[in-house]
Amino acid sequence: MKKYLKHIITTLFIVSSLAVIANDDRFEKANRYYTENQYEEAIEAYEEILKSGVESSYVYYNLGNAYYRQGLLPSAILNYERALLLTPHDRDIRHNLNLAYSQITDKIEPVGEFFLARWFSNLRNNTDSDTWAIISIVSFILFLAGLLFYFFAKTILVRKLTFFLAVLAVLASGITFAFSNNQKHRLINRNRAIVFSPSVTVRSAPEAGGTELFVLHEGTRVKILQTIGHWLEVEIEDGNVGWIHASHLEVI
Repeated sequence: MKKYLKHIITTLFIVSSLAVIANDDRFEKANRYYTENQYEEAIEAYEEILKSGVESSYVYYNLGNAYYRQGLLPSAILNYERALLLTPHDRDIRHNLNLAYSQITDKIEPVGEFFLARWFSNLRNNTDSDTWAIISIVSFILFLAGLLFYFFAKTILVRKLTFFLAVLAVLASGITFAFSNNQKHRLINRNRAIVFSPSVTVRSAPEAGGTELFVLHEGTRVKILQTIGHWLEVEIEDGNVGWIHASHLEVI
């Protein structure tokens, strides 16, 4: 129940944040800079909004667009990824992110994913964490209502129907809560990063003298597995693993 309340509070906070942004003169000024092709000024204005503590997919997305217009692909990708974390169902963000990835040096073929896992992942990304939480709560309420009707129904047919609907509702509540929790976990425990150095050698050990395994270039996304000092063990999409100094990466 506490998790449900946390999701509700987070949803209200996000809604209020969007309202603040919609009425924020700084956001309007940044958008004006962007439409007038003053991308450096737009970048500075969007960054200033983020530094003030406001986190919004709209700001990240527009900032990513401004960086893209400047030809700064790593920064564009970083902000598109951050925007996608907040609104994983947004097709415009995903389209621009894929466009930016198509222009980086490294073309890494991902490891094949079981079709059922891929289907659940796509389903989960149809909306954001807070919407899934609301659906989960509504489904649980329907489950309780179904039980109430089941116990007080006078006919066997109605009892069977309400029991079946209650089972469906509690399954839907569990699945959607799992979706919400997964997305919230990704937001809080960010374990993916973007390479910002023009090129970096991935090594076999967390030290400069480690064996050279392969080279990555700016804009490539990696998954962080563990941290030792200033070194990060990372995994790329084809399954290869190695160590990179933290100075070469920016966490999404």
